[in-house]
Amino acid sequence: MIRKAIRLVLKVTGFFVIAAALLTVAYVLFNTHWGKKYRRVKEAELRRYEDYLDDHISEPLPFVSQQFRTHDIVLIGEIHRRKQDVEFIRALIPYLYEHNGITYFAWQFGASDFQSEVDALVNAPEFDERKAIRLMRRWTYFWNYQEYLDIYRVIWRINDEIPPGREKIRFLQLGSDYIERKYGSPDRSVRKRERNRFAYNKKMAEIMEREVLSKGKKALWYSGIHHAFTMYRQPRFFFRQFQRGGNVIYDRHPGRVYSISLHLPVPSRVSQFKEEVIRLPFATKYFYPFGGVIDKVYSQRKKSFAFDAHSSPFGKLEDDYSYYSVDRWRGLQLKDFCDGYIVLCSFEEAEPVTQIKNWIPSQVEFEEMKKTLLPVHASLTKSIPDFLESLNKSTQRIFRSAHDVDRKGF
Repeated sequence: MIRKAIRLVLKVTGFFVIAAALLTVAYVLFNTHWGKKYRRVKEAELRRYEDYLDDHISEPLPFVSQQFRTHDIVLIGEIHRRKQDVEFIRALIPYLYEHNGITYFAWQFGASDFQSEVDALVNAPEFDERKAIRLMRRWTYFWNYQEYLDIYRVIWRINDEIPPGREKIRFLQLGSDYIERKYGSPDRSVRKRERNRFAYNKKMAEIMEREVLSKGKKALWYSGIHHAFTMYRQPRFFFRQFQRGGNVIYDRHPGRVYSISLHLPVPSRVSQFKEEVIRLPFATKYFYPFGGVIDKVYSQRKKSFAFDAHSSPFGKLEDDYSYYSVDRWRGLQLKDFCDGYIVLCSFEEAEPVTQIKNWIPSQVEFEEMKKTLLPVHASLTKSIPDFLESLNKSTQRIFRSAHDVDRKGF
């Protein structure tokens, strides 16, 4: 009797193991791209895209401004660390203040824990760059980028020029500060508590509701593209999905938000497995998005442009080869990915952001920063110059990897 029971258990276990293996293989095959990635674009089709851009507001600054006529929050998402993207946002803030009266600017690259300090900084009689650097460094110790720092100065300058009695720009911080020592702690309870505190997608939406929508205001939201998704749901492993900050605000106020993606290289479908299953050094390769058609239009036009994904012919462009099309039976259409799209430059023209020279101005602040690192990382961090050099190498490597786009078949 016992032997029969054991055999039955083994048979049932074997059945489920084989079934799980077959399902996994089927899932992998389902998410494996077999065809061409890039489309051949005929001259007539290129002219159609060109004509649309010529007949509509396609300059990036006026394009964003136009969206505030019918929406309260415009979300702009980037891939990070590209100079042209951050400089565009830097130019957009005063443009929106002048043309739309937008007095709320919110971004991911600062901690809401320090909101009162940011308020004081951008409304002070003099701009305190050292304090701005310290605020950035306390948010994330490795975010050592001059172009992002310049955003503080731009907002301070606008506020300094606004006459008394008129509403000044509120600079909202949507993130949480990153303390590596706690986030990666060997103590599971510490690690869990810190990661729950650092998970700020829902908090982003709540800040925008409380500080902007409930007050009848309008705001520009600037973040990484994944946080800026609204109707589109970022995929996870086995048909699961992330819920990003933009998703939360969209679900609650669908008619009041408009999402814009800045032009981005897209990672391969295999990168999903790298993130969710196993770290494969060869897994991530980047491609031109949506069949490469947008890049072919830019190569003809040779200047920046923007378009609405729902009303333009660009909206039906498909991607069935990147991470963003994972778990879909049919390809992902651009109009289902975002509401608007902006191309500032080609990937070949893109430049990385530059380092802040005085990121860590003293040995005291250096030792203070090291206390936030994992002990193993702190022990390897010997001096300020070596630390800054390691940050710069990391930035260059990440930037080159993302912009080394596969041109085969383009």
